[in-house]
Amino acid sequence: MRMTDSRWLPFFWCMLMALLVSGCPQKVVVDYHGSPALAPGTRPEMNTAGFWIGRHAEADRLVMTLDEIGAFNAYIKDKTRAVYDVPRFSSTRNGTTLQGSMRRMLAYVASKNYVDARGRPAGESLGSLEAVMAIDAIPATVRVHWAYVVRPCDQRILPTEAPLYKSVTDTAIDRLQNNALDLATPVVVLHESADQAWFYIIAPYSDGWVRADCVALCPLEQMERYEACNSIVVAISARADLFGDPLLRDHVTSMQMGTRLPLLQEMGEDRVQVLVPTRSEGGWCVFDAAYISVSQVHHGYLPYTPRNAITQAFRLLNTPYGWGGMYGEQDCSRFIQEIFACFGILMPRNSSQQGKVGSPVASFGSTLDEDQRRKALVSSARGGVTTLQFPGHIMLYLGNMGGEPYAIHDLYAYTEPMSDDERLISINRVAVTSLALGGGTKKGSLLMRLVNVRELSPEPAEK
Repeated sequence: MRMTDSRWLPFFWCMLMALLVSGCPQKVVVDYHGSPALAPGTRPEMNTAGFWIGRHAEADRLVMTLDEIGAFNAYIKDKTRAVYDVPRFSSTRNGTTLQGSMRRMLAYVASKNYVDARGRPAGESLGSLEAVMAIDAIPATVRVHWAYVVRPCDQRILPTEAPLYKSVTDTAIDRLQNNALDLATPVVVLHESADQAWFYIIAPYSDGWVRADCVALCPLEQMERYEACNSIVVAISARADLFGDPLLRDHVTSMQMGTRLPLLQEMGEDRVQVLVPTRSEGGWCVFDAAYISVSQVHHGYLPYTPRNAITQAFRLLNTPYGWGGMYGEQDCSRFIQEIFACFGILMPRNSSQQGKVGSPVASFGSTLDEDQRRKALVSSARGGVTTLQFPGHIMLYLGNMGGEPYAIHDLYAYTEPMSDDERLISINRVAVTSLALGGGTKKGSLLMRLVNVRELSPEPAEK
C-alpha cells in the first residue's frame, strides 16, 4: 500500500501536527524503509560460516596453543591495563580514590545533559542518586570482599535501573549501561548503596554498580579453588541453557558464549553436570550442580583456528544489537569478546582497547587511499583472526570477494547517501557487510575509517 493513497492522509497529517506542536527544531524525515535483510553488497551465500571457511587458505591452522594463549593474555593485561585478575586483588583499596572516582562519574553524567524516558532533564534525579551512592560513607581504607555473579545482570554507571538518554528521540542507547556480567563472573565488592540494594563492584573488564541480589559473597580461598579447576566446559552457543535437573526441564538461567564452568561429570551422551555459584538467603555463595546439553558446550576451550573463530562468529549472526550488553545481547566489542573467550583469550571490554591487541597487519594512516587500503587487507589480513577497528567500532575480518574485503560485526546502523542528503539505515544486529558500506557519505566507508588492523596473535619481537 502506497503512502500517497488518500486513506493515509489523515494519519500523515496527525503525525505532522504532533511533531510541529512538540516544538521539535530538527528537520523531520518520514521514512518507511525497514532494516534490509541483506546489507548492500552482500549475497545470501555469504551469510554462512562455510562460505568463508571454504575460501580460507589455512582454515585449520592452529594460531596459538593454550600455553601460548596464556602468555598472550599476560601481554593483553600488561598492554591495555583493562583486564583484571580478580582473585589477585589486594585485600584493601584506597577509599579517597574511590570517592573521587564516583564523584567524577556523577559530574560526567551531569555534564552530558541527558534526559529520562519522559524527556525530563537528568539533573532532577541525580541529586537523589548521589544520596543513594553514600559517597561520604566510604572509609579511608576500603576492605575488599570477593564475590560471584549468580545470574546474568547489568552493570550500571549509577545505582539505578532507570535509563538516561541523549534525547527523548534517541532511546536505543541507555547511557547509564556500562556492561553486562554473566553467571560465574568473579568480582570484588567495594561499597554498598545507602538503601543496600546496590553494590559497587570491580569485574574482570569493568567497574560499576550492580543489584546486590545478583552477587554472592565468597571467601577468597573458595574462589581460588573454583577458578583453578582444570576440567571445564565452555559455552559455544549464542546462549547456553542451564537446568536444575538432569532431565533438562527445570530451567534456571542461561549463559553467553565463552562462559566457562567447572565440569562435575558427564551424564550420558547428551548432557553434562557443572558446578555453578548460587546465593544463600544470607547473601553468601553456595556452589550447586546444574545441567547443560552437550550440544551447547565444549569440553575445555576450543582450539584456536580460523575455522573455529568464523564458526563461532556465525553462531551469533542476526542476534540483536545490545549496547553494553543490554537485554542479554551484545554490542560490537562484546561480540568480539565472546568469540575469542571460546579459546580462552581475554579480550578487553571496549573496542578502543581491543584495537591495541595483537600483531599489526598493515599501516592504515590517513594518506592511504581506498584502493591501497583494500589491497593491503586482501594481501595481508587473515579471515577469522584479524580485527578491524576505528573509533567507536570493531569488526572481524572474513575475507574478500573479487578484491572487496568483508567483515562480520555487530552493527547498530550505517549511513547511505541520497540525492541531496544522507539517511541512517538501521541494522541493529550481527551482520556480514562489505567494507564499502557507508561510501559516499560524510563519514566515509568502513574501509576508509579503519585505524587499527591487527591479527590476534603475538606481536613480533622488537629488533
